[in-house]
Amino acid sequence: MMNIVFEKLGMEHQKSVMEIFNYYITTGTGAFPPTPLPEQFYPMLMKRSEDLCAYAVVDADINRTVGFCSLSPFHPFSTFQKTADVSYFIAEDYTAKGVGAKCLSLLEQEGKVLGVHHLIAEISSENEPSIQFHIKNGFSNIGEFKNVGEKLGRNFGIVLMQKTL
Repeated sequence: MMNIVFEKLGMEHQKSVMEIFNYYITTGTGAFPPTPLPEQFYPMLMKRSEDLCAYAVVDADINRTVGFCSLSPFHPFSTFQKTADVSYFIAEDYTAKGVGAKCLSLLEQEGKVLGVHHLIAEISSENEPSIQFHIKNGFSNIGEFKNVGEKLGRNFGIVLMQKTL
């Protein structure tokens, strides 16, 4: 059994987090940027969630960062302060092993403490495993923006999913 622990996202996670994020950027539409991002992008990634929470996912048995997860504001206006975007990216060799569920559970607990009532997930329409993961974990499919993205020579949509805490 893996010994997964969560550490508050810090600069010490920059290299490994960017490697994981860039893997998803280059291999599909699960991460939306069109091309790999330099490590210098990392502080902007951290800033997105500075008023909420962000964690590195660490396999403590081998002291390896194997993912990251965060809550970030759904919208900049305080009108929407009780709603947060949820995000997680897990190293490919750690997917489908319960790590995402542990991330979601932590983010839900943190969200409740922070006064978040609703979670929003924006998922590539091509990412059927993520869509099924969210359905299995209590999210509702609330709609899709069809063919709004273009990457890797193909169009894809954004599936919107929501969960009330």
